Amino acid sequence: MSGLRLLACFAHPDDEAFPVGGVLAGSASRGVEVRLVTATSGEEGEIRRPNLATPATLGLVRRQELAASVQALGLAGHQVLGYRDSGMAGSAANANPAAFINAPELAVVERLVAEIRRFRPQVVLTFEPGGLYGHPDHIAISRHATVAFRMAADPTAFPAQLGNGVGPHQSQRLFYSARPVGFRMQMALRLRMAGVDFPLPAPERVNDGVPAEQIHLELDVSPHLEAKMACIQCHQSQVALDWPYRRVPRGVAAAILGREHYIRAWPPVGAAEKVPTDFFAGLAQ
Repeated sequence: MSGLRLLACFAHPDDEAFPVGGVLAGSASRGVEVRLVTATSGEEGEIRRPNLATPATLGLVRRQELAASVQALGLAGHQVLGYRDSGMAGSAANANPAAFINAPELAVVERLVAEIRRFRPQVVLTFEPGGLYGHPDHIAISRHATVAFRMAADPTAFPAQLGNGVGPHQSQRLFYSARPVGFRMQMALRLRMAGVDFPLPAPERVNDGVPAEQIHLELDVSPHLEAKMACIQCHQSQVALDWPYRRVPRGVAAAILGREHYIRAWPPVGAAEKVPTDFFAGLAQ
């Protein structure tokens, strides 16, 4: 290993795949130790292959799919925190007392602080504050991980964690996964131009994403496209049998899945600063 460590904090199985799989695979391939924390088991996800799961078994199935995805990406390890998937905004699942969005904030932050202190990553990665498209669990993990990033260095925060080789830890960079406004329409149009009868986004989804000027990095992760596509396909219950990206030319798949977008949340980006494409540029190992 290179001595470099990245902690990725996300909400559901497959969050590590679609938006950030290229960066995670690329980091692992060059010796960065990557650890993944997933808040829920994804019990409210769609079941796109009914023979693989039922509503009662979906959480277990998705945990198994997550383990396969972690292996496909080459990650060093992962942890599922065990909260329940809260479902999309406005769904009945939001009211479940076990839902992630109903977990006491300090309790979640404490668990994430413990992860940071034990793993001691230089870089922490999570969703941007809007959760890519407003999913309540995405928003919650972004908020909790951001607070934990700051609190992990405070020796007065959760002092019972300290000792036996565990101490306060200040990670040096915090990155957010983002997508530019209009990403859904752009994806659909590219697939249609390649001959795939892909549906256009619903009107309420057309403007999902963040303004382009808020995004610091658009990364070409196409060298790791095969690993990213493999990890996505590990989530079989969430991927339809007619998944288009194996049916279009590689250039089309790379234009969609091979581009990832990031915001550097910490340290703040100066007005004239150009953010390096390497998350670890200039950091001590």
